[in-house]
Amino acid sequence: MIAKNIMKTKVITVSPTAPITEAALLMRDEDIGALIVVNDIEEPIGIITDRDIVVSVLAENKDPGEVIVEDVMTRKLHIVQEDTNVFDILRILSRNSIRRVPVTRKGKLTGIISVDDIVVVVATELANLASALTGGISRTL
Repeated sequence: MIAKNIMKTKVITVSPTAPITEAALLMRDEDIGALIVVNDIEEPIGIITDRDIVVSVLAENKDPGEVIVEDVMTRKLHIVQEDTNVFDILRILSRNSIRRVPVTRKGKLTGIISVDDIVVVVATELANLASALTGGISRTL
């Protein structure tokens, strides 16, 4: 299975110059924990999470009205292509202790995959396998 088959295509993005308050409101309104930061031509250049806001803004007692996304975003972004194998994605997530990875095609953002997305796919495939095996066994008995 490849990234294109499991990614979510609705990706909420934010500009690096957006105020932190805008990012926080987007996360709240969309009920998500991270935004992909994109440049003017929609290329992913970073990620900002709700944890980034808490740790780098609130815990540091900074005024959220005066902080912009690029001040706290993670710039080291791990990106996969649409044809990246799910096992390679799992390795990237695990080795880098991250929960999400943007998906691109020719440098342009096309989706996002989270650990939760992969868990759902694996659980579904295991359930299908169990059902097939159980069905096969009961027919032979």
